[in-house]
Amino acid sequence: MVSDKPFTFPCRANLHKWGLVQSPSCGCGQQQTMNHIVDTCPLTKFEGGLNLLHEADDVAVIWLEATATAALAK
Repeated sequence: MVSDKPFTFPCRANLHKWGLVQSPSCGCGQQQTMNHIVDTCPLTKFEGGLNLLHEADDVAVIWLEATATAALAK
């Protein structure tokens, strides 16, 4: 079954909006949105940005695995 609703990544800004965390802040102190995680965060930034990440090459997959593992460890 395919949903007609777009997937919303559970970044801290969304988790805060949904009442699941107290703060929308990232570990670096800025509001944590998907754009922040991928493009600007000094802790998680993916060199190449969101467009390159969408290509899902080996570098992107490694970054996704490392970022997800770090997030789950918190």
